[in-house]
Parts: sequence; structure tokens; C-alpha cells
Amino acid sequence: MYVSEERVDNIEARIAGILEILDRRERQDAERVRQAAEDIRQMQEDTRQMKEAMRISSERVDAQLAKTDAQIEKTEAQLAKTEAQLAKTDAQLEKTDAQLAMSETTLREAREQLTKTEKAVERAVNAVNALTGKWGNFVVGLVFPATKKMFKERGIDLKKVHRSVQSDIEGAKMEIDIMGVSSQYIVAIEIKSTLEVNDVNDHLERLAKFKQAFDEYTNRIVIGAVSGIVINEGVDKYAYHSGLFVIGESGDTVMILNDNKFVPRYF
Repeated sequence: MYVSEERVDNIEARIAGILEILDRRERQDAERVRQAAEDIRQMQEDTRQMKEAMRISSERVDAQLAKTDAQIEKTEAQLAKTEAQLAKTDAQLEKTDAQLAMSETTLREAREQLTKTEKAVERAVNAVNALTGKWGNFVVGLVFPATKKMFKERGIDLKKVHRSVQSDIEGAKMEIDIMGVSSQYIVAIEIKSTLEVNDVNDHLERLAKFKQAFDEYTNRIVIGAVSGIVINEGVDKYAYHSGLFVIGESGDTVMILNDNKFVPRYF
């Protein structure tokens, strides 16, 4: 059988086309295999990263759980300690309540005793005040009748002698126990059963305001004197150096104790 050259060329061309198709398919298959391999590698890498992330997360969770467990243990220990302290406090409160109950009873008894004591003190003060008043009146009774004679011996001729002279002038309210009056002098005498330094100071303050309290005597020379059945130690010297006459007991009467060198203070 004779085959023409043209036919052979057609066969060769067809074979070449088939080979080209096979080659193209082979390359496509190879690319698919390569892509599949790449996908598998990427999946493996993603799986590895996911496992690593899960491992790290698990470690962190474990660490946090361990920390939380430790905190819980610490809190439980603190709660136990607090409960023990509360129990102790409750016991102390019960003891305190019992003590308060006893204290209230004691306080009530103490108040009752204090009330009794206050009444006793009040009675004693009233008795002392009554006695002091009597002693004061007694001293006034001794000094008053001797006033003219005592001061006449010192060159002061008193024409009148008054008891309990009072002034209600605002800012200069006062009471003078004994006041002797002459044409030139006013003698203001403070009487105490027991004469103390404070009494001398108080009388000096009165004398400083005397002419404000008794303005009818502004043209007179005011002289001060103090007296007492009992004169505390040193008070007579203090009054002397303050320019006051000091009147003391002498037997059945009273007398001026200042020596002849004494110069009275004028107000």
C-alpha cells in the first residue's frame, strides 16, 4: 500500500499536536501537584502555629490558675484569721458588756454617794459662811467703835464713821465695811475674819475707783486700811508696803499695827 507524503505529514502533525496536548496536560498536572503540595505545607504550618498558640495559651492559663489557687489559699487563711479575731472580739465584747453592767451599778452607787457628799458639802459651806459672817460682824464690831480713837492718834480727826457704805455706780460698784469721814480725809477700811494677800489687792482696786464710786468726796484725801482677827503670815508687811494701815487685835480691843515711820498712800 502506498502512503503519500502529504498523508504522512498530516499524521506527523496530528502526532505533534497530541504530544503538545500531552505535554501541556503534564505541565498542568505538575502545577496542580506543586500547588497541592504547597497547600499541604501551608496547612501543616497553620496547624503547627495553632498548636504552638494553644500550648502558650495553655501554659498561661495554667500559670493564672496556679496564681489564682495561691490567692484563694491566702484568702482562706486570712478569712480563718479574721474569723478567729472576730471570735476573740465577740468574747471581749461579752466581757465588756459584763463590765459595763457592773460599771453602771457602780456609777449609780457613786452618783448616789456624790449626791450625799454634795449635800454634806453644801451644809458645811453654809455653816462656814454663817460662821464667817458672824466673825466678820464680830471684827466690824471691834473696829467700828475704835476707829475714831485709832486714827486721831495718827493725826486724822474723823468726824463721822459709817458701816457698810455701798455704791451702785456702773463700773465702780463696791461696799466699804467701815468709812471714816473728816473735812480733809476719807478712811476706807476693809474687814476680814482672816486677812489674805488677795483681800489687800481687792481693797487696793476699790480704793483706786473710790472717787468714781463716791464723787461727793472728790475733794478729800482717801486713805485705806485693812483688818482681820487672823492675819496670814506676811500679809501685814505686804499691806504696809502697799501704803495701807493694818488694824489688828490687841487684848480686848484693836489697834493700828503700823509703826510711826509709816506714810500712808493717798488715793
